[in-house]
Amino acid sequence: MSSIIPNSSRATQSMIAIGTVIAAATSIYIIHRTHRRKRQSPLEKDIGKDSDASDTNDKENDFYEQLGISEENLPTHIQREIHKERKRKAKVELLSMKTPMYDNIYMLDTNREPMCTISMKKARWYLKKGIAEWSSFKNDEGIIYGSDNNTDEEVKCIRLLFDHNGSDSKTEAEAPETLYLRSEKQNICVCCGDDGHHIRHYIVPYSYRTQLPDEYKSHMSHDIVILCPDCHLDCEKHSKGRMKAMESDLRAKMGEDAYVRPVIDDPHLGHIRSCAIALVKWKGDMPTEKVERYEQVVLEYLASICKKDEERDALLSGKEVLTKSQLQKACGVKYRVKNPNFVQGAEVVVQSLKDAKSVEEFIIDWRKHFIATVNPQHMPTGWRIDNPVVCGSRKDGED
Repeated sequence: MSSIIPNSSRATQSMIAIGTVIAAATSIYIIHRTHRRKRQSPLEKDIGKDSDASDTNDKENDFYEQLGISEENLPTHIQREIHKERKRKAKVELLSMKTPMYDNIYMLDTNREPMCTISMKKARWYLKKGIAEWSSFKNDEGIIYGSDNNTDEEVKCIRLLFDHNGSDSKTEAEAPETLYLRSEKQNICVCCGDDGHHIRHYIVPYSYRTQLPDEYKSHMSHDIVILCPDCHLDCEKHSKGRMKAMESDLRAKMGEDAYVRPVIDDPHLGHIRSCAIALVKWKGDMPTEKVERYEQVVLEYLASICKKDEERDALLSGKEVLTKSQLQKACGVKYRVKNPNFVQGAEVVVQSLKDAKSVEEFIIDWRKHFIATVNPQHMPTGWRIDNPVVCGSRKDGED
């Protein structure tokens, strides 16, 4: 007995040592993957963009092989995380924007003063309507910020052929958002500066933004920025956590009536499903009368969803024998339906915003949350937390 205990103790110590090595390797790997992009030089980034998904997978395998651990010997939960990461990497190109977000086409007023930058699509719309023309100007006065163009080079732009609303150049120059509107935006991740694949990120979550009044969305791209897939994933985790907390707090204030299930069970469809399952599993052990009653319930359901009159009449006549495929169809009936009394979390939050002041505070709070959680290092020139939340040219109900 005395010889067994030391052997058992040594085996336990060996298992602990192996577990410690795997845990340390996993921690190093996570830190390595999280900060890898920030440590890359521009040359390394260009090389990384040309590599395919298989090269990425090989690098992940080599990381563990260097520690003498093959992927097959890793714990199953780590293998699942590696598999999920590979699937996500494979979908990056599919989910990323296909064209650059910013075209940086400058728009001038009738006095040839820069107003803002717009997309090529919007510029062509102005030209098609005949209310603007192609033009150019030199940035010799330094009025274009965030641009790499030399002051001697001409900047291509469009010039409006009409006086727009609020065309007082002095008023525009003093507006707090003027610097942002006139600055040239870079097509890079605002967090890490990556210039590869990009995802359009809404600082105010999209589910909230879509339900806000039009004046907070129309001509307002201030709170839409570019993130790379990795930074977007990290930011979304923080945003969803905050959204969940906000919605839970509001439902708690609303009382028990706010805690309604999003789906409810339809008793009729549930009964049909139960009858079909019983016929599939226990038909041979059930009384004849019960079998006939259950079959009639299933036949009536199949007839109600049948599109052809002939097939419907055949099912209702009682002469048809239920086939296996028909029973399987009845077993798969969706008996859970949307609850008409359920209110989506986004609606609960937006409905709690009673006036324009509360909406403005709501948007500014999300801006602060974005800056605090992501700590972006490459925000567009002139972007500020306290910039207006509505387009200046559309205040007071102007069109």
